[in-house]
Amino acid sequence: MVGIGKKTETRGHVTGFKEEIAKARGASDETFFTWFDYAENKEAAFARGAWDFSLHIALPLAPYLDTPASKRVLDIGYGAGRMLASAARHFGEGVGVDIHEEYDTVRDELEKRGVSNVTLDTTDGKSIPLPDASVDVAYSFIVFMHLEYITVFEAYMAEVARVLKPGGLAVLYFGRRAKYSHNRSSRALYLFDHLLERVYMPKGYLEFPARVNAENLYVSLPYAKRCARGNGLEVLRELPSHKGVPDGYGRYGRQHGLLLRRA
Repeated sequence: MVGIGKKTETRGHVTGFKEEIAKARGASDETFFTWFDYAENKEAAFARGAWDFSLHIALPLAPYLDTPASKRVLDIGYGAGRMLASAARHFGEGVGVDIHEEYDTVRDELEKRGVSNVTLDTTDGKSIPLPDASVDVAYSFIVFMHLEYITVFEAYMAEVARVLKPGGLAVLYFGRRAKYSHNRSSRALYLFDHLLERVYMPKGYLEFPARVNAENLYVSLPYAKRCARGNGLEVLRELPSHKGVPDGYGRYGRQHGLLLRRA
């Protein structure tokens, strides 16, 4: 993934992201809405968001979730609202949190698209500004791979457990070391990369410097599962990510995922 800027981030990732996102918004409406996933245009960004929500979030949730129209869903790192636009059409209420402050721009765009059941808020980059046990479902996609430190990942895992209602569900994706299996369809190569995590990430994670909007944290599945369980979350399924457009479905992406349930 190509980062924004020419050098390794030195501002700290929260500050760096906020400043780069503000620059994108100042450049143009189109630049802002395509900044988060490098889409070719705004419509492509929302189309890809609908695909990603359907494949990576809704599909794993479906066997475990009843009556979503009566439930509240949380998008952690909503960006420009590309996935939240789709989520809010399935759930009774949508909530989005992100570190940037361009919520008015996103809210206006969602309303233009007929989505008005959404509340947006700003996070400090390690906590969720919601009360305990206040959402039924939480998800995050292409966000945790950009967290600067493993301690932030751990903090978010604890926060997800806190804001979920008892029995609530979460689908969380995070960066993986994908040297051999990225953009490949081989299950064997995916499992090989999974096995190599023990060699290249003996601590269970790898933090490394990167530019804004480039991946800079890998977390192994065993480490993430231990973290989830330590916060009272039951692991229901492992969820490897796939490429983000229909013709790439058979190829693996750069993320691991977990489907979790609060006890």
